[in-house]
Amino acid sequence: MRFLSMWNPFEIVGSEIASEQQIEDALRELYNAKPHVTATIGVALAGLSACMTGAVWAGALATLIALVCLLFRIVIERRFVVRGPGPLDPKWTRLFVIGAVQSSFGFGLSGAILFYDTSLTTQIIIIGVACAIVQGAAGRAYMMPGTAFIYIACIMGMMGTAALADGNYILAPAFPLYFYFLASFIMKMVKNRVRQLQAEQTTDRLLKEITEKNELLRIANDALATKAYEDSLTGLANRRKFDLCLDESLAAAQRDGSPISLMMIDVDHFKSFNDTYGHQSGDECLQQLSKAISATISVSGSLVARYGGEEFVVILPGQTLAQAKITAEGVRVAVWLTDLDTLPNSPPRQTVSIGLVSCDASSQPTHDAIIAAADAALYKAKKQGRNRVCVHATQTETEVNVLPFGTAHQP
Repeated sequence: MRFLSMWNPFEIVGSEIASEQQIEDALRELYNAKPHVTATIGVALAGLSACMTGAVWAGALATLIALVCLLFRIVIERRFVVRGPGPLDPKWTRLFVIGAVQSSFGFGLSGAILFYDTSLTTQIIIIGVACAIVQGAAGRAYMMPGTAFIYIACIMGMMGTAALADGNYILAPAFPLYFYFLASFIMKMVKNRVRQLQAEQTTDRLLKEITEKNELLRIANDALATKAYEDSLTGLANRRKFDLCLDESLAAAQRDGSPISLMMIDVDHFKSFNDTYGHQSGDECLQQLSKAISATISVSGSLVARYGGEEFVVILPGQTLAQAKITAEGVRVAVWLTDLDTLPNSPPRQTVSIGLVSCDASSQPTHDAIIAAADAALYKAKKQGRNRVCVHATQTETEVNVLPFGTAHQP
């Protein structure tokens, strides 16, 4: 920021890179009337000294002017604080500049009155008060240096004029020297303020980039995790996902005392299908059948997975044996009704064999036991002629019971 541009009273340092909130915070600090309360007290003490040494009118007038300035600053600060929400209107910057000019003129005039033709004690007090006022202004000038320059110049100029009028030719040059000292200090603060805003802007940009990259990384990780649990051919859950879900479902069934059923599905004569119609048709066949199976399953919390090759498994949490048999029969029929004549070489419809096992609320089957039972029921369905649903039986082939506690019984 160049020196001449610093004299622009309406220029806020770094306004081109500062955020709206940073500008508002700067104005809120500048509007703060507390420094003016202290300054007014100082002027009042100097005015009291003047009254006690015979300059009653000078002391009273200077104190009155300072009080008027303070009152004005309190009023405009209150207006700024209670303003409505929304973007910061430029009028609040203009109002602050007006208040700063009014205060500098008022305090400068009060200082000049108390310095001219008063006692040495009064002059010493008012010089100390004036120095405190301009140093306070310089300390906050890193936000709006132009206003501070005008503020300090007005007070120093009026005090220097009073010194000359009083015949104090030695003290008068000290005021411009003091102004030069404060101006150098302000310029240094402004440079530091610009560097600070630039650093904050860089930090915000880097933080935003890091946040965006973290979000992209999260999305990529989620996609990778999904792929890790997805069968690439059918889009169903894979064997790894099935194993995890089965453990969770068994634990939930045991915890809630609810039943759970498991279907193991195998496409009939699929090796012959591949040999006759080709592996491309075989892959497309599995895709069609997996869609038919998934569309049939509407049980809440269920999972359809490709177990391997032409085998599928379905977890049916909360389903009793009777309910699971209906669901399994629906799957068998849905597969049989799936038309495959759109595939290469127009193969005929396929059928599936299904092994079903169900555990009631009192059973506590293990992961391996329930899979072994479903596999045994599937083997029975294959042995009995395929295209059918067979339930794991614990005593005879005609008797239907649930899987007993923690066992993997072969029929």
